[in-house]
Amino acid sequence: MDKFYTPNTIAILFNEKLDECELLANKIKNDIKDDFEVFVQNTEYSLENGLPSSPDLLISIGGDGTILRCSKVLNGTNCPILGINMGNLGFLCEIDSNEVDNKLQSYLNGKAVIETRNKLKINLISSNSKKEYSALNDIVISRGSKIRVVNVEALINGNHFATYKGDGIVVSTATGSTAYSLSLGGAILSPASNKMIMKPIAAHTSLMGGLVTENVVISLRASSNEDLSISVDGFIDNKIDDFDQIDVEIDKENKAFFVRTENFEDLYWSSLAQKLDLKKGDVISGK
Repeated sequence: MDKFYTPNTIAILFNEKLDECELLANKIKNDIKDDFEVFVQNTEYSLENGLPSSPDLLISIGGDGTILRCSKVLNGTNCPILGINMGNLGFLCEIDSNEVDNKLQSYLNGKAVIETRNKLKINLISSNSKKEYSALNDIVISRGSKIRVVNVEALINGNHFATYKGDGIVVSTATGSTAYSLSLGGAILSPASNKMIMKPIAAHTSLMGGLVTENVVISLRASSNEDLSISVDGFIDNKIDDFDQIDVEIDKENKAFFVRTENFEDLYWSSLAQKLDLKKGDVISGK
């Protein structure tokens, strides 16, 4: 991991749905404004209008959903994110809100490292157009409001692999392996992994365990008697009938960056176990 150096310009983005996030954002700004150039915005405004300048550090105040939005705002840049958790689990967040007074300054003083995470490159292809998206967590193809079976044909590097019948399918990064994919029973990948997980949703097939892939392009073709939707990182939505095929692969150029404590690699798995409420002596049944 690369060393993180003291920043000059800091952006603070907060979840506009929680008043306490805005209060904390303004408190942090007041605490550090004499030492850094600082600006504060909510994530919704930032997604629509961008940032007024290029920061050296973005502080995200909210939960993992807020970080996903911050990653979208920073897409294509090398600016790292320092996540402050105001939510529940906060897998991507570095510190909790009650730790800000004791811990934040050490990060701002450069006593930290930069962790690199992979993102998905997603191409939504139709006969006359192509849309490209980037995802830190995942892309989800799912049925609409009506209960109908969704058929999803999955191709690996252009070759047919399987046709899943169920409620849809999720393709996630290693980062997304602790999100929706995990709730479906998917494996947890090391955060540095460049693998993808393809996990069907309520599949009527023996391949319901999903597939872990590396260095491939996954192509998805979905059909149903009713409307289907595509969700990218949980907040970018499209109707699937507008597209013939969705190509998904690990983006080789566009990455996400996070500010972490210097011993992050040593603490990651114990921290994850704590967030999953796994205690020493617990027995995990395979039944």
